[in-house]
Amino acid sequence: MKILIFNWRDIKNPKAGGSEQYFHEIARRWVENGHKVSWISGGWKNCLKKEIINGIHVKRTGNELSLYLLSPLAYSKLKEKPDVIIDVENGLPFFTPLFSKDRKILHIHHIHKDVWFKEAEGKGLKEKIIALLGFVIETKFMPLVYKKIKVVSISKSSALEIEREKVGKIIGIVNPAFSVEKGKIKRTKFPSILLVNRIKKYKGIETLIRAFQKISERKEMKNAILYIAGTGDYLEIAKSITRTDRIKFLGKVSDKEKYDLMRKCWIFINPSFKEGWGIVNIEANYFGLPVIGSNVLGIKDSVINGKTGLLFEYGDEEDLARKMLLLVKNKKMRENFGKNGKKFSRNFSWEKSAEDYLKILKGVIKNENLG
Repeated sequence: MKILIFNWRDIKNPKAGGSEQYFHEIARRWVENGHKVSWISGGWKNCLKKEIINGIHVKRTGNELSLYLLSPLAYSKLKEKPDVIIDVENGLPFFTPLFSKDRKILHIHHIHKDVWFKEAEGKGLKEKIIALLGFVIETKFMPLVYKKIKVVSISKSSALEIEREKVGKIIGIVNPAFSVEKGKIKRTKFPSILLVNRIKKYKGIETLIRAFQKISERKEMKNAILYIAGTGDYLEIAKSITRTDRIKFLGKVSDKEKYDLMRKCWIFINPSFKEGWGIVNIEANYFGLPVIGSNVLGIKDSVINGKTGLLFEYGDEEDLARKMLLLVKNKKMRENFGKNGKKFSRNFSWEKSAEDYLKILKGVIKNENLG
């Protein structure tokens, strides 16, 4: 099969995140099994315009915004037309039905909807206008253009929201996975709490910082440290509200550094407003870490409340503080959640995800009614 992916970034982009990792890991396995994969994405300063990465033919055009205008031209210059297109929506789709008659699917990790306005809170007029435009395009224009195009997502709750909001008809759910090397688990002697994520307003980092600071002087939290790994446009604001030197900002970390942190910490936190799935929760589970996550779309799929971790109400720093303190105090509960999480994590592999997604693409090519 010849498969073409439209995604705003590729795996080498300095801002690459979960969406890029998801499709790169799946696509490289398609290549290993004899399929040809091309990828059109935006570029960045001094990047290569063309590159082959793990057998994937990457073509970069424009930047993260101009890409959406330039992608039809990049598509028209392809030497071979694809058998199927994957149009990846990261807030905005590529509107491929307007310039391509090839078979295609729309991939939505999650509907951004309110995330647009969440990110614009406290910002200037420009950001608020962009948020409004993004909201209107995603909720009004996209359903019209893609009304005949089937949709794939990565979690049950995201899929239900997509159909509830009448954004599209779901034909498949393919969970993300992970690849890690085994290593020795050696927990810190002091309570250690970890967050690894992009530092964006909607990711809920402010709630975590305030919750940690509420309980940091408790005797159970003596010498406790909160590690925050990641970078983003909310980083400086996050630092500005920090009132203790026991919150450590680590910046961007490599996968090896991330997994080293997971091997030594006690608890993992994901306080985000919305996620497609939250694969980092499963990675934490693999290392026996219980996860406390906000009770929102995506995260409530990847955190089994009362079994692999705990859910708290998004934005409720009191609730989060109570649950952090509960797990810090209760070693038996931490260990039980960790064991359950490790078992749960074994359900996910990139090989299975690649195979499941390929079945969906074959069905689209054959015009099977998978909906």
